[in-house]
Amino acid sequence: MRSMLKLAVLGALTAGPALAGTITGTATYRERIALPPEAVLEATLEDVSRADAPAVVLGRARVEPAGQVPIPFTITYDDRAIDERMSYAVRGRIIVGDELRFTTTESHPVLTRGGGSEVTLRLQRVAGDAAAVPEPGGPLDPLPASFTGTLPCADCPGIDWQVDLLADGSFQLRQTYQDREPANAHDDIGRWAIGSDRRSLILQGGREAPVLLEIRNADTLRLMDRDGRPIESDLPYDLARADVHPLEPRLTMRGMYSYLADAGSFTECLTGRRLPVAMVADNAALEQAYLEARSEPGAPLLVIVEGRIALLPPMEGPNPVPQLEPLEFIRVEPEAACPAPFTQATLEGTDWRLTRLGDEAVLPADWRDVPGLGFDAATGRFAGSGGCNRLMGGYTLDGDRIAFGAVAGTMMFCDGLMETEQAMTAALGAAHGWRVLGRQLELYDAEGDLLARFAAD
Repeated sequence: MRSMLKLAVLGALTAGPALAGTITGTATYRERIALPPEAVLEATLEDVSRADAPAVVLGRARVEPAGQVPIPFTITYDDRAIDERMSYAVRGRIIVGDELRFTTTESHPVLTRGGGSEVTLRLQRVAGDAAAVPEPGGPLDPLPASFTGTLPCADCPGIDWQVDLLADGSFQLRQTYQDREPANAHDDIGRWAIGSDRRSLILQGGREAPVLLEIRNADTLRLMDRDGRPIESDLPYDLARADVHPLEPRLTMRGMYSYLADAGSFTECLTGRRLPVAMVADNAALEQAYLEARSEPGAPLLVIVEGRIALLPPMEGPNPVPQLEPLEFIRVEPEAACPAPFTQATLEGTDWRLTRLGDEAVLPADWRDVPGLGFDAATGRFAGSGGCNRLMGGYTLDGDRIAFGAVAGTMMFCDGLMETEQAMTAALGAAHGWRVLGRQLELYDAEGDLLARFAAD
């Protein structure tokens, strides 16, 4: 008995109080977006040693209200829980109410394997947040609208197109290749936008390049080439407004899934649409994988499914609503999140990176500074870089016309970079017209030839 008592006393003395360690850091994001007063930052320290198991939370911080970025935080944890052989990382997210606005999408290691006790979290905006909704009175009203037609095909009789433009800014596209079996239909979904010229329609979906269409009138669209130029041909490239049933697209989808109160919800990445999840097909596998990987009840996780967006009876109410049919569950990606949904950029207030001068692509190089421009509507001034020197000056707009004043700049010499900088300055001097097409800015000369192209950062 006396020996047991000694062991108990010794155990109590050696156990001691928990040793508090701290992780300090800041959370930030690239977008120039102010957070609402009710925004909350949550940061967690996690053991991520096992790739085949959910991360174990060792400490957490909650900053409420979050304020504005960069947002400082401190996570307290028990030193005794740290094993030098293991891997640890910090994750963060910003929520507003029950809606996820920003989240980490890459690993931020700390403590072991070269990681320290300070970290900067780079958060990314998630789908469903502030996706642009088309304003009423646009050139394609009334919405929703469907356009159909049979377009030329190089190795088949034709391709039947149906494009559904939904009022929330999302689209559905089906291309059916005639005389091809099986699997002759190819579906795509995403978001649509109208170019600054009000004559161009951009369908940005899951394919490498967007589909570009000319708006001939409210009832007619015509396919354009990849550079947004008209296709000069007598072949039929037109799509006409039609009274047809909306598509029920089937494809592989990525989205933020959550399960709470016996109901699943799926916010699809490309469209930003939030869909109820029907309890059919592979729904049970989806639910089970989510429950095993979630960090807390209702926490959204990115999942990949083969699915169909179908009009189905809701749990309550008589009218069918769009729902996700999870035909085949593929996997959960706990460390990933949806990128921000596609939106039409604006000339002013956007950082533009130079990608093309005339017919020549501007390739990545050892620039002193990335060549590009930014426009300030309040001052009528532009500023940027030619790759070596800082550039600045004034500009004026008149509809789709633009004129640049004298370009001023620094006077440094950078070997191998001056030719591109001089060509960019010359392009600004010759610019007569402009167009923003999705996330792309184009400058044209007086004859309508392309001078320069920029991409929105």
